Amino acid sequence: MRYSIVSAALLLTACGGGISSETTGDPAGQNVAAAAANGTPAAIAAAADCSNKPDFVPVFEGAQITTCVSSADGTPRHVSGTIVYLVKAAPAKVLSWSRAQANASGLGQRLSTATMYSAGEATKRSLMILVEPMNGGTRATVNWGRDV
Repeated sequence: MRYSIVSAALLLTACGGGISSETTGDPAGQNVAAAAANGTPAAIAAAADCSNKPDFVPVFEGAQITTCVSSADGTPRHVSGTIVYLVKAAPAKVLSWSRAQANASGLGQRLSTATMYSAGEATKRSLMILVEPMNGGTRATVNWGRDV
């Protein structure tokens, strides 16, 4: 049986059905290819890549991103992530701008305080922004989730 499997693999490789030797210089493409090779569907891998953050996830201009993680989150066809960044603007300004961006992308407000804003679109998209003063500016934490 083992020889049958090895023979089939060699036959596929000889017929062009083996692993491609083509590569890409695009980091997002490399991440998608590596995830797909490990059994993660390409749609999930592409959506979970931080360089492909969803368009409804606001990051203030001039921000220095310190943390960016995202992944499939255990719910079928759903990804979520967190971005943490520092910016030289007041927390209230960052939160107000983030709220406006969320509203402009069609997300409805769920909860709002002086340091946090949460919005979403049913179960399809969700967003939460937390701000806090840090070194004369703001540290913002953005949590998001979306269907793919």
